[in-house]
Amino acid sequence: MAESFLTTAGALAPESQSQARTGALARIRVLVALRFVVMWNTLRRHPWQLVGAILGALYGLGILTSAVFGLIGLTLVPVEVARTVLVLVGVAIVLGWIVGPIVFSGMDRTLDPARLVAIPITPGVQLAGVAAASLFGIPGIVTLLVSAMTAVAWFRSPAAALTAVLLAPVAAITCVLGCQMVVTALSRATASRRFREVIGGLLILLLMMLGPILLSIGDGIARIADRLPAIAEVFSWTPLGAVWAVPAEVASANWLPAAAKFVIAIATVLVLGIAWRALFLASLGTVGSGSRATARSGTGWFGKFPDTPRGAIAARAFTYWLRDPRYLQSLMVVFVMPVVLGFVSGPTGAAILLPGSTIAVAVLLSLSTFTDISYDGTAFSTHVLRGVRGIDDRLGRIWANAIVAVPLILIVAVVTTAIVDRFDQLPTLLGLTAAVTLGGFGVASVCSALFVMPVPQSGENPFTSKPGAGMLSMLGMAGSYGSLTLLSLPAIGFAIAAGITEEPWLAWTTLAVGLVGGAVVFVIGIRWGAAIFDRRAPDLYARVVAQG
Repeated sequence: MAESFLTTAGALAPESQSQARTGALARIRVLVALRFVVMWNTLRRHPWQLVGAILGALYGLGILTSAVFGLIGLTLVPVEVARTVLVLVGVAIVLGWIVGPIVFSGMDRTLDPARLVAIPITPGVQLAGVAAASLFGIPGIVTLLVSAMTAVAWFRSPAAALTAVLLAPVAAITCVLGCQMVVTALSRATASRRFREVIGGLLILLLMMLGPILLSIGDGIARIADRLPAIAEVFSWTPLGAVWAVPAEVASANWLPAAAKFVIAIATVLVLGIAWRALFLASLGTVGSGSRATARSGTGWFGKFPDTPRGAIAARAFTYWLRDPRYLQSLMVVFVMPVVLGFVSGPTGAAILLPGSTIAVAVLLSLSTFTDISYDGTAFSTHVLRGVRGIDDRLGRIWANAIVAVPLILIVAVVTTAIVDRFDQLPTLLGLTAAVTLGGFGVASVCSALFVMPVPQSGENPFTSKPGAGMLSMLGMAGSYGSLTLLSLPAIGFAIAAGITEEPWLAWTTLAVGLVGGAVVFVIGIRWGAAIFDRRAPDLYARVVAQG
């Protein structure tokens, strides 16, 4: 990726030099063009990422369409109601820009400060170029258009509608600057593995509290409905909501509050710009330096597995499971799903949801090897150069996964069953769990030999997102989950029958069907995936290198 960036920058350099006399705007235009040229080259080399980007654009179009209908609906309600809705939704948009790229799928860092060091452009122009490139991405365009379309809600007041249109760029720039400031602030810190582990732990804690948080919101939303206008009024005087409240004040002819909130909105942009500039300058030439390597004596897990290709692959994969933050994130589900479904099962009275969390844990852990080759990066070259057989590669990776996943799945199954005191249904649960666990191993063995997913590489900024990666990952998960569901239908059918009738023989039959059916899918998946691997290993490596 770095080579591609510098090559493209070199290709565009003559244009920037020839237009140097035209000032900073030309240089900013070159930076924006550079970002989109790199993105297009990436998408052109990876058709599936292009599909993901197209689907992402269609998703953004869907958001715009929904926003239009919602804003039209606001023209029919009183001004105070429209004001409350727009301010609170606007606050959510700003917070989404700040938190969303970090928590969910990352953000495009094509114009990362570390990559811009080699380009002779002043920091101020770099800042403007990065901000403009972010603003003209799909999320930025959607935000800008939604901000402008809030004028529809103020159709009854031409002055307020015009104000909303004029302030739309301010709202969008606020979102972009807030996002860039937070990500830039954390980029250097995330080079430390210890920091990433701490953040991972905090995310686990947050996700564990997701169930109680959602329940609290659901229980309290009706009680605070009458307080929402007051809450919106408070937010309207903050940097998060001021820009969204100015048109509402204009519509009500509250000129002094409108002027004050306009000042807050403009000051927010200035403060964010100054803070981001300081962080940006501090990051130049330092981002991406990586974390310090620590030497360890001994052979580690390689000395505990058999001295065979299969054993070596298992040892390396098992080491990843214990030490690589990308793999450790997969283990969050073990803690999160039982807690979330446990809290949901209380108010609903569906106690079965708690032991049912075992199935979710089993599905997610067994399918996690889907991205194994993608996570290998260029280390996958050893498999190709040494002529590793597909059967050894498939079984080695599943071996390591099973050592981690199977004990955890069994613990969750037994503990959750004990909590609800339904040991009579434990064979049913274990049968369905066996079907999805073994079946998941088989499905992942095939899918990982067919597809290379765009993922952050080892040591890379975890906030990095490749073009089309989010939507492509969703498609990959949908395909693998859908295939596993279809292959597990026999066990699912017997599990439903056992749960409805509570017949002991059906519970034990579910266990047998799950074990046999899962084993069949496992064997077929391993062999099929191995055959695909043997045929396509060089092509897989080429795609891994290209997506890195």
